[in-house]
Amino acid sequence: MLDDCIKMYALKQVPSEKICIEKESVTDGILELISELGIQKLVMGAGSNSRFLRIKPKPTSEQSNEVLNKAPDFCHIWFVYKGRLIYTREATKQLNHRLEENQLNRLSYSEQSVDSPSAESAGSSSPLSQNMQHDSSPATVLQPTIISNDPFGQLQQALKKAERARQEASEESERRQKAEKETMNAIHKLKSAEDDLTKVTRNLVAIQFKLSKDLKKLTQAAGEFSSLERQIEDCSNLEVEEMEERILFTEKLQKNKKQCDKMRMDYDDSFDVYLSADDDSVDVVHVLEKQVFLEPSSSNNTTFSCEFSQSDIIEATMLFDPSLRIQEGDNDSVYKGFLHNTEVAIKILKPNSLLAIQGIAKFKQEVDVLSKLRHPNLVTLIGVCPDSLALIYEYLPNGSLEDRLNCKDNTPPLPWRTRIHIVTELCSVLNFLHSILPCSIIHSNLSPKYVLLDANFSCKLSGFGFCHIIPTKEQINRTNELNDTSYLDPEISPKSDVYSFGIILLRLLTGRPSLNIVTEVQHALENDHLHRILDPSAGDWPVVQAQHLAHMALKCCDVNTKDRPDLGSEVWRGLKPLMTSTKSLSNPLQPVSGDQIPSYFICPIFQDIMRDPHFAADGFTYEADAVRGWFESGRDTSPMTNLKLDSHNLTPNRALRSAIQEWLQKYNLV
Repeated sequence: MLDDCIKMYALKQVPSEKICIEKESVTDGILELISELGIQKLVMGAGSNSRFLRIKPKPTSEQSNEVLNKAPDFCHIWFVYKGRLIYTREATKQLNHRLEENQLNRLSYSEQSVDSPSAESAGSSSPLSQNMQHDSSPATVLQPTIISNDPFGQLQQALKKAERARQEASEESERRQKAEKETMNAIHKLKSAEDDLTKVTRNLVAIQFKLSKDLKKLTQAAGEFSSLERQIEDCSNLEVEEMEERILFTEKLQKNKKQCDKMRMDYDDSFDVYLSADDDSVDVVHVLEKQVFLEPSSSNNTTFSCEFSQSDIIEATMLFDPSLRIQEGDNDSVYKGFLHNTEVAIKILKPNSLLAIQGIAKFKQEVDVLSKLRHPNLVTLIGVCPDSLALIYEYLPNGSLEDRLNCKDNTPPLPWRTRIHIVTELCSVLNFLHSILPCSIIHSNLSPKYVLLDANFSCKLSGFGFCHIIPTKEQINRTNELNDTSYLDPEISPKSDVYSFGIILLRLLTGRPSLNIVTEVQHALENDHLHRILDPSAGDWPVVQAQHLAHMALKCCDVNTKDRPDLGSEVWRGLKPLMTSTKSLSNPLQPVSGDQIPSYFICPIFQDIMRDPHFAADGFTYEADAVRGWFESGRDTSPMTNLKLDSHNLTPNRALRSAIQEWLQKYNLV
């Protein structure tokens, strides 16, 4: 490690030196070096107990504590843990000048101790030394042994020797730097040569595929020509029954296609009903989803109706053109491409990735899940290429939610209405996956990068390579009677996705990264300054609505798994009225300007145009779903005055509703 540091310093042309000593006690050795060398700045590890570091940001190991207490007061010490500064002990005094003089005297003394043995050896009584004294002149004999008694002269002599040593070290450092530069240049040239070789190899593979494709076409054309010749010869012997069978088969195929299209249309209609249904009808829609769109596998082998070849993938990505690369990850690369005049997204697994190393099982699992499920908020799998371990999806032009939160490529930020719309759709698709029978699907890798957005900013969930398929509670109870289910991990449950859902909701509210976001929002709510951490780029958040979402997200992020809410009941019922209020009147990124809307048309809670205005007991008018949600959350005070209400009774404000409808019709917003 020290050698790597010295190399780094050498590249930056910073003189450095490595000192190694032996000591029974590490602490004593450090303290001795600080005192002898006059070390004024020291960086030291704080310890390995991360639990106590979070509680009390001070050094935890005995060595670091002893250095903290015993080090000289001229030494400034930084204690770090995993590259992060934990504690600083500042120097209270400057280095004593007398200590510097002692160091110089010690250096001078070491130089004298080296010269004195040479003088003694020169004055020894050995025959060889006697002959040397006899033959040499007095000046020649005495010159090496001259030692000045003047302290200033000794100091000057020591400084000269130190300067010579420094020059030699500097020259050695320059030589080392030159050698390292030459080595780095050689490494860069080697890498460049490897890149060139890789490009040449890819080109050769592409040419080989093209030649193979052309040869295949030529062989196919020759076969078709031969087949046509045989058909012409045998045309007279073709029976009418075969033609009728083909016609019947074609009609049956078209009929099945119409039924499939009708099922998809029925599902889309049922999902619209799901968004507008009462709470009592939600379970009925769930049953329809579970019965229609999840078919059990008939075999262990995963098959898919649309498969592509390697040459198709190469042609669609234009030889893996870097300009078409959408995303580059540790396990895969995603390219934008065109297959059969259709814009698609192609995800290619890397051969050395974790997903590929675990085998084809995870690849088949994602294909199996996405090919058997249908939901408006699940990404559509178009086809696969087993030879290249490639998955072909529908192309979604607005990228991932992670990209939009970071405003990648200078894209505009998402308005708060669009964010609520996204999180509501995400809750819907997760609840769908968790309630599938007989086995639930746990995503277990939920994050904004797997939440994709289409042209209308509707969410499309992806990334099922590491999902878990587990039996429901009823299925487990039935299985326990026949088999041993002790192998099932109790930690893998829908509540794992609920936690990730809560983190995504907090990020949509604040626009901040996930690290420490739960603590920050909780602290803001406790101190009644949530508005300070809301993402200002999303527009003017309705305070009551934002507080409701923040409390819901914190419940989802509860450390205790059992205390997290259920997505299908608690979370969905809290999001449903918000979804109603955020149905866009225009483009999702261009909401209606507030200065065009009369102020008395705006709900004080939702901060949006009311569609069903009702009087409350405080005399103010609210959107019916908004004030009902206010009461259902346990509040019994007025949203406007914060005074306790006499009752929760609501009265329709028909006059205001008529005025709102006329205004909407006037501006063609109905």
